[in-house]
Order: sequence, then C-alpha cells, then structure tokens
Amino acid sequence: MQSSVVGERSLGRDLVRQILDEVAGSVTSQTPFQRVLVSLFSSAIEPGSEDSTTVISEYACRGLSPKHEERILQFFRNGGVVSGQRFAPLARWSRSYFFPGGTKLPPTSLRVPSSRRFMTSGGWCAEDVFLIPFWIDGEIIGQISMDDPMDGARPSDETLLRLEALAAVVAVALRDARDLERLSETHRVFQFLTESAMTGVLVVQDDEARYVNGQACELLGYAKEDLLSLNPWWQVVHPDDRPLVWQKSGHPPELKGTVRAVRRDGRIIWLTSCTYPMEHEDGNAFVLHFFDITDHVETESQLKEKALRDPLTGLLNRSYFEDAIRKEIERSKRYKRPLTLMMSDLARFKLVNDRLGHQEGDRILSGVAGVIQHQLRDSDWVVRYGGDEFLFVLPETGTDVEVVEKRLGQAVVEWCAENVAEVQVEMDFGWATWTPEQQRDVADLVREADEMLYRRKTERAHAR
Repeated sequence: MQSSVVGERSLGRDLVRQILDEVAGSVTSQTPFQRVLVSLFSSAIEPGSEDSTTVISEYACRGLSPKHEERILQFFRNGGVVSGQRFAPLARWSRSYFFPGGTKLPPTSLRVPSSRRFMTSGGWCAEDVFLIPFWIDGEIIGQISMDDPMDGARPSDETLLRLEALAAVVAVALRDARDLERLSETHRVFQFLTESAMTGVLVVQDDEARYVNGQACELLGYAKEDLLSLNPWWQVVHPDDRPLVWQKSGHPPELKGTVRAVRRDGRIIWLTSCTYPMEHEDGNAFVLHFFDITDHVETESQLKEKALRDPLTGLLNRSYFEDAIRKEIERSKRYKRPLTLMMSDLARFKLVNDRLGHQEGDRILSGVAGVIQHQLRDSDWVVRYGGDEFLFVLPETGTDVEVVEKRLGQAVVEWCAENVAEVQVEMDFGWATWTPEQQRDVADLVREADEMLYRRKTERAHAR
C-alpha cells in the first residue's frame, strides 16, 4: 500500500512538471517574451496579505542564461519564500500584476533583470516585472513571470487577455495534478474522471474507450455511447497523427506536445494531452487526459505570421528573407533555373518626410508596397529591407529582369503622380542574378545588387 501511494505522488509531480514546462514553452512561442519562469506554490496565498506566505514547490523556465538559472536555483535552495504582499492591489493590472522598473518588491521576491537594453519610448524596461497568477477561488497557487520581449514593448491588452485565459485553464490542471498526490487509487481515478470539468478524459483498454467523461464528448462532438462504441478508439485522431497514439506491447502511447483530432462534424481541432497507465477491471489500461488548444495553436500561427511581416506595409520582413532565400537558391540549383535578387529604393523619399512629414511618408510606403505586390507574379516575393528599401526575389528570372524593372518602375511612378503631387517620387533599381553557370552565395548577390543600385542612383544624380 505504501508503494502505491508513493507512485501516485510521483505521478502527480510528473504531471505538474509537464504542465509547467508546456506553459513556459507556450508563452515563449505565442508571445514576444523570450524569458519566462512558471512556478507552482506549495500552498495557496492570499493576494496583498503580508502574513500569507508560501514556498515554490516546482518550476519551469525558458530563455534564462545559465547564470540567471543558477540564481533561481539558489533562491529555491534558500527556501524560495513568496509573500502575498507581492500581489499588492496597487500593482494589479486586470487579473495580473505589473511592477515597473524601480518599484520596490517585497524582500523575499526574486527579480532577475534582463541584460538587454530597451530603447522603445514608453516600452519595456530591463527591471520591469510582469506576473500572471494562477487563481483558484480568489487565492493564488502559482504564477507566470515574463521578461525580455522581442519587440521591446509592454504587453498589449490582447496579449494580457490571452495569457490570463491560458492561466485560468492551467490553474485547474495544476490543482488536479497536485491533488493526485493526496488521493488513493480509487479516489484518484474517481475525482479525476468526475470532477475534471476543463479537460476531456478517456479510459482506454484493448483499443476501446471503457470510460469517457462529459467534457470529452463535448470537445469531440460525440454522444457518450458513440465514443464508447468506437473500435479502435483512435478513429477520433487525425490520420496523420495516429502513429503517435498506437500502442506497442501493451504500453500506453507516449503522447507529448500536441495532437490533432477530428470531431464528429469533421472539424479538426488541436489537443494537448498526457497519458498514464492504470489498472481497470483487473487489466492494464491507460487514462488519456486532454484539452482543446485550437485557439492557442491558431494564435501561435498568427503570431508567427506577424513576426515575419513588416507591420507598416504588410510585406515580408528581413528575417523571413534570411530564412527563405536559401531555400529558393536550393530550388534553383535543383531545377537549374536562374534567380534574380533586385534591390530598390524610392528616389527623393527624404523630401517627402522633410516636407510632408513622416506620417505622410508612412502612407506612401504602404501605398507603394500595395502597387509592388500587384505587379509581381505568384512565385515572386518582396521584403521591406529597411526604411524605403525593398528587396525582390524573382525565381526563374534572368535576362528578362529589365522587363520587370520597367513594369515596376512605371507602376510606382503612376501611383505616386496621383498620390504625391508635391514630390516626384520614383524607384531606383539594382540587381544580381544567380545562374547554374555562375553560382554565388546570398551575401554576394545582395552586395552586387546594392552596388548596382548605388551606381545607378549616382548616375541619376549627375544627370540632373
């Protein structure tokens, strides 16, 4: 009996660690924050109360240097005390807490300042502290601490709401996982299956679902009797992900990360799940515990898309170029086709900013970007390289690049003549072509295109 209790406690700790680790990974992948520390307290504390204290029992982190992670480990070795005083009403922001740099924290609180310098006016500071608590019945059982945003900005309201929604789900999962340490085998299964309102649960034995809870039915869109009659049970899993859930030698599937499921109505959803073995009616079985993260996956996809685009023009950005251009060159090598890089900038654009203002300059850049995109083929793509500079990637374009230049230049001139009458804005171009006969690396192509652009701008200036 003693070994059974020890096993259950170990299971609870493993679930806690997995949840904390998945939360840390989700925050760094779905938000601009690059450093995150997720922790669970040994007991709940009352926010704002100086007399309410606890210690950190488990944690997970992302993006910390070895030096800073060692500092956190030392904090835990010394007791890792957290006071309810840290969550003071004056620092509250929605259901979270924000301490601007310089704010005095309770003496037991841990602060690991960022080593980066942030230059955005009104943005993030190196010593800012941003906490998302795990709330249960008005008390706090843990927290997410974030720092070092890539964009140097303080979290937007949209990011805050998304993180708080994630924290609400995680709080329930952490509470359930921690409760596993205190339950007998019978009570553990009973409570887990009947009281887990936020998560779906299947008990699987011999490729059939022997038990399903109401949340599993709601998430998957099946009636309970329909789920119980499925054989094999993994028909609800997307065909491409079924190898992840096939059992081998009677062991439960090793599910990590996310898996796709197909609802009864045909809609594909994303689930995060975990499994653990159990005995059911004197036989080996396993419990599959899962919840829907479709919104989070879609948000992550949108964030990745935003991270690869220039916010002003909607064009792809330089980061995308540096990753994608090598694939384009490999494709050109494979099919033995030319590839041209063409650089351009807007002639006399500085006059626009000086005479009409930067807001008008932004409008013109956005308009020119739209004209450019309309003129390109589906296989072509363009990035905003910086300021008023654009870099075009033109697959299977060699000697005919001058035709592309003429078409783009004429379209931009016509648009600017209608929209910027005060300044005669035009485009200057320079290019370099990769061919199977004359293979060069990306840096050489960019340098040659830039040199040609500079040379032609100089020639234009001397001709005036």
